[in-house]
Formats: sequence, structure tokens, C-alpha cells
Amino acid sequence: MNEAQKAEGLAYAERNMLEENSHLMLDKAFIETHYDLTGKKVLDFGCGMGGMTLWMDTHYNCDIKGIDIDANHIGICKILREKHNKGHVEFILQDIVQNPLDEKFDYIFLNDVAEHIQPSYLEPIFAQLKNQLKEGGVIFVSYPPWEGPYASHLNSIFKIPWAQYWPEWIMIPKLKKRNRILVGEKDLMSEYFELNHLNHKMLKGIIKKAGLKIERRMSHTKLNQISFLKGINLNFFPFKYLVTKELVVLRAE
Repeated sequence: MNEAQKAEGLAYAERNMLEENSHLMLDKAFIETHYDLTGKKVLDFGCGMGGMTLWMDTHYNCDIKGIDIDANHIGICKILREKHNKGHVEFILQDIVQNPLDEKFDYIFLNDVAEHIQPSYLEPIFAQLKNQLKEGGVIFVSYPPWEGPYASHLNSIFKIPWAQYWPEWIMIPKLKKRNRILVGEKDLMSEYFELNHLNHKMLKGIIKKAGLKIERRMSHTKLNQISFLKGINLNFFPFKYLVTKELVVLRAE
């Protein structure tokens, strides 16, 4: 990771930490509406560059850890932690399936993480996370569903929604032309092709095998900004193609 990438990653993480108007604004609003993390043990799984981890610590003064398998991401986490005097927050480079954490948590968060993990590995991850919940604990999962306008993670590149539906003979040349090394350990093309096409039906099957059940679900579309549609889940055909983010809360069965 060069200095320019380091600066890019730090700026991105700091926006997520300090600003409400970030790509995690729905996650933050959902947490603030439904949960009080104050004094709780919290795990930010797939913490990325740590912005959300440190936001939760700042807003709730909780006992929180961030964990990720990308060494560059953890490097940014530690820089951000020191910049904001958050030395008590622990960031860990670790695969919990191969090397589980020896503790349990009240809350476990996966913010925009699950869609990046292959389905064959998601099941053992959720099974392990279930084992690391305290009694009564919950797992929070947010992701852009594959049918929705932002599932491709390419909107910042193409400026056009639903890019995942483009034919490959259009998509691949455009990706190759705009490909670049990301702040983590991958480039743009490899990250796109590693997306697992996650949607609600797929997630339900995976968590059921892991011994988890859905406690709460919010499917957000732009239409939910209309006052009389606020809080209504428009996740059925044809509105499911408008869902920008799924927010799901899981408990052990």
C-alpha cells in the first residue's frame, strides 16, 4: 500500500466515522432507532478500514473490537484509531473460522460485508458468529441486494445503476479500462467478480443452515423517503429491484 492509497483509505474511513451522510447512513439510523450499544460487548466483523467501528465507539462508549482479513484495511484502522485517540479500541487481523475469538458478544455487526464472501464460506462464518453471541445477543447484517440498483458496487465508476445486468461484452471492457488497485489487497475487477450475488432468499438459506433466524428486516428503497411509505418494506416484485439496502437482524434459533 503506497502513501496515496493510505491517504485515500484514511479519508474514506474518517468520513464513515464522522459524517452521518455516508454510505452507511442507513445502518447508523437503524442502530440508533432500535439498539443502545452503551456498555455492551460489540464485534464489528469485516470492519474494513474502521470508520463504522469507531463511530459506534464514539456514539455509545461500548466495548468494541473490529476484525478483518485484509492487512491493509487493519493498517488504516490503526492509523485512524491513533489520530482520534481511540487506543482502547482493538483491531484484529484474523479469520474467525480458522482461528475463533475466545469471547462472546452482545452485538455482532456485518456492515456491507456479507456480499463479498463466497456462499460456501458464509455458512461457517455465520455458524461461528452464532457461537460467539451471548445469550440474547443479535447479529446485524446490511448489504445491497443483487437485484437492486447499487449491487454491483460500480456506481462510482459508471454512474449508472443496475450495472450488474449489463452484458459481459459491455461490462468487461469498461471494467478493464477503469480498473485500478483498491486500498485493500484487490483491484476493482477482482472485487466485482468476487461478489456473491447475495439476495434475501440466498441469505435465508445460509443462516438457516447456521442455526439462525430473522428477527427484524428493513428493505430500503428511495420510495421510503415518501412520508406515507416510511417504514414499509417494498421488497416484493417489482419493487425489489429498487431496494438499495437490506438491513436484517438475526438471533440464534
